[in-house]
Amino acid sequence: MTGDPRPVHLVSVVIPARNAATTITTQLEALGRQSYPDPWEVIVVENGSSDGTGALLRRWQERMPRLRVATVAEAPGVNRARNTGCRLALGEYVLLCDADDVVAPGWVAGLVDVLRTSPAVGGALERRLLNGPVALAARPPKKSADLLNTFGFLPYPAGANCGFHKEVWSRLGGFDESYRGGGDDAEFFWRAQLAGFPLAFAPHAVVHYRHRGDAPAILRQSYGYGRSHPKLYRDFAGAGMPSSRLADAAGAWWRLLLRTPDLLGSADRRAALLAQLALRAGRVVGSARHRRCYL
Repeated sequence: MTGDPRPVHLVSVVIPARNAATTITTQLEALGRQSYPDPWEVIVVENGSSDGTGALLRRWQERMPRLRVATVAEAPGVNRARNTGCRLALGEYVLLCDADDVVAPGWVAGLVDVLRTSPAVGGALERRLLNGPVALAARPPKKSADLLNTFGFLPYPAGANCGFHKEVWSRLGGFDESYRGGGDDAEFFWRAQLAGFPLAFAPHAVVHYRHRGDAPAILRQSYGYGRSHPKLYRDFAGAGMPSSRLADAAGAWWRLLLRTPDLLGSADRRAALLAQLALRAGRVVGSARHRRCYL
């Protein structure tokens, strides 16, 4: 017997894009260099941009025949954009990446290979290529590439590098659009696992991941992440997500207080401290908002 006996599945790559005019060209170029041999499409969901992203994407459609563009003009949000792209997707497999990152060669093939035997998958994040010392200090890279496990509960991939069978998305009712600014990827993949859909890791599907690089953006992102944590706890405590320990939170705040001289230090030390302060402040606000103590 000759040839590959595996069935061919149409693949849809979905990219939420908000004010991405300065970065999405690099991502689309990287997608254009993928070596995946079977049919696949790219759906970019323009998510309320004000910087010319939409016009740029229309020009790209002339260069990239497999590119489709959709628009979410009202109530933008990353999960609304993902849901819009998934609804339009023709593929049996849906892959997600972000407009400000860069997929490595073999990314599509790496995720698809795992999706042939698993209903959901996450890939590896490489964090050094696109980030300077300030961004890396605010969010230090992990020692090993793997799925995320921030909360001691279930693993999950970053929304910037993941995939699933479209049937999984349909049966879960899509991404929860009430999650904005953090927790969106964990929430979806936790629900998937709790519903009986195993999650696998694809180490050869690599995305070069871009962090926020300036202090205001670092603060906004870290605060958003922290604010989402009590909401995750509210939604998943009954499924086994452990609570935060008050003693650990008090210790974290004390250590941050001792580091306040870093505010007058180098830019990278200042960014590292501000990121942690913003995350902890977000948890306090989120605990009050969602009436679940997760500090």
